[in-house]
Amino acid sequence: MIEENKVTILIPSGAGAPGFAGICRCLREELSWQIVAGDTNEHAYGKALCDEFFVVSSSENEQSYLDAVMVACERYAVDVILPITTRELGILSANKEHFETKGIKVVVSSVKGIDVSNDKGKAAQIASELHLPVPEFVVCNDLVSFEEAAKSMQERHDVICFKPVRGNGSRGFGVVVRDIGRGDFLNAKAGVLPMTLSEWSLRMPKQFDIPLMVCAYLSGMEYSVDMLCSEGKTLFCVPRTRDKMIGGISVAGKLDRNFGLIAFCIQLAQALELDGPIGMQWKEDSDGVPHLIEINPRLQGTTSTLALAGINFPVQAVRHALGMGLTSSTADIDWGKRFVRFWDERILS
Repeated sequence: MIEENKVTILIPSGAGAPGFAGICRCLREELSWQIVAGDTNEHAYGKALCDEFFVVSSSENEQSYLDAVMVACERYAVDVILPITTRELGILSANKEHFETKGIKVVVSSVKGIDVSNDKGKAAQIASELHLPVPEFVVCNDLVSFEEAAKSMQERHDVICFKPVRGNGSRGFGVVVRDIGRGDFLNAKAGVLPMTLSEWSLRMPKQFDIPLMVCAYLSGMEYSVDMLCSEGKTLFCVPRTRDKMIGGISVAGKLDRNFGLIAFCIQLAQALELDGPIGMQWKEDSDGVPHLIEINPRLQGTTSTLALAGINFPVQAVRHALGMGLTSSTADIDWGKRFVRFWDERILS
């Protein structure tokens, strides 16, 4: 039940996303706030965690999605929209001024910032122009160019990988190796299955609906960096290692005050004039130099773990959007702390 005179936050879609529970828990630390959440699935687990739930159209149908969001805003007197899924970001950004004429703040970057951030090829190109480290990469639109790029890179790298330039999570990610050893597959956990170029070629269409970014596979430490930005200015920047992942989701790591990596992130955020919660993925090469993998211009699912170590990113993002002022600083961060994530259960009414 939504009450008057309380800050109402709308999470338009993603109530069934793995990170929703943590983000919801973070927002609950503000007792006078209430949460309205949507999802395309009427049985999304987040229905049991929020104050009000609604079924939203897929953002692939832009007008239907916008209509559903606007109805929810009016019905529940929403103060701020806090998106957590990738596909809706561009739509909300393009309509940000429309929402704000109705007194509703939208926590999202500009259309340009979203466009570059959501395209791994464009993001890598911008980073390269800024002289920031990126893996060797080529963007391919069809099977022929993919095979040519892969063969060329295999002359310099033992392992390469690919991913759609626009995609969610680990969808479409693949690893290309020169040959497949027998290995101890009976004792290995399920995950990304490396295959040779010829094996991948048999599985791919001749023309790609979404271009693939082929790049060198880096073997070093992987980082997620959680940021809060204000029109390009970095307010918070917190790197954490990705020590263990399940299905592309980070479930264990450590807060690492890597000053070099922080400097890279600040420079990139300023160049793209990013706004609101931002996630960046980096991975070290064999020399320990972090290279940009991708940018997520939204709250990352594992961002919620940082509340246990000093900074509640979802709360600070909403406070900043509403002009309420920040209540944390980087001095509050308990650097070096390790974290783990686990699952929970609820009954849906």
